[in-house]
Amino acid sequence: MKHFDRFLMRLALWVMLGLVLSASASAQNSTPWPQVPLPPRANVQWIADDMKVDGIPMRVMRFDSQTSREEVAAYYTAHWSGGYPTKPSVTTSGNTTVVGQAHGPYYMTVKVREEPHQHSSGWIAVSQMLGNKVELAAGGLPIPPGAKIMSVVESRDPGKWCRQLVISYEGSVDNAINFYEAALNGAGWEQIQKTWSAPPGVGPRAALGVYQRDQSQLAISVTQAKGQRTSIMATLVTNDTVAQAQ
Repeated sequence: MKHFDRFLMRLALWVMLGLVLSASASAQNSTPWPQVPLPPRANVQWIADDMKVDGIPMRVMRFDSQTSREEVAAYYTAHWSGGYPTKPSVTTSGNTTVVGQAHGPYYMTVKVREEPHQHSSGWIAVSQMLGNKVELAAGGLPIPPGAKIMSVVESRDPGKWCRQLVISYEGSVDNAINFYEAALNGAGWEQIQKTWSAPPGVGPRAALGVYQRDQSQLAISVTQAKGQRTSIMATLVTNDTVAQAQ
């Protein structure tokens, strides 16, 4: 799965949820996805045009612009200031500015950070908030007892479908790996890779297990910092044929 900025996703899903719902109470889910203007003098690439974050449909693009962060932020602030019931939200922290605006059942967000030589880079995201609810479902993947799902990201790329879970767990890295080895072996998964970052008692503990079943592959990455809970990232990648049959 392609990576993207989780801060941006969380901002679109949580911070502005109340604004979106109040501004879009009468909107219908049949409203077409808004066409977000591209940044000036920018190279833009799709990250995903068919994805869900915690159950919320979303589209995400990444850009690199030859204009400054201030110019890009001002461009979107001006573009989203007319024809909307509310002013755009503009938040600056350090070298990063986030501009957002509600559009019917959607929320549009641009996060732009400054780069050397008066250039900038960032993300453009559109979330379909109204008519959808936040869901943190395992989707058939096993979860250790007492663990908590923190985020779920689903995306569809040409020829494959991905589902990624971030899980918080009170147990150790070893316990998490042992749990998944037993649970996945019993479900017909074959382990094709197992890697440890350090032996027991030597440095931060981390492990990676990769499993194969039919045309699907599942990677379980487990890490634990000193004095913190264990973090589990489960990434399932499967082709479209298998995904549709599940």
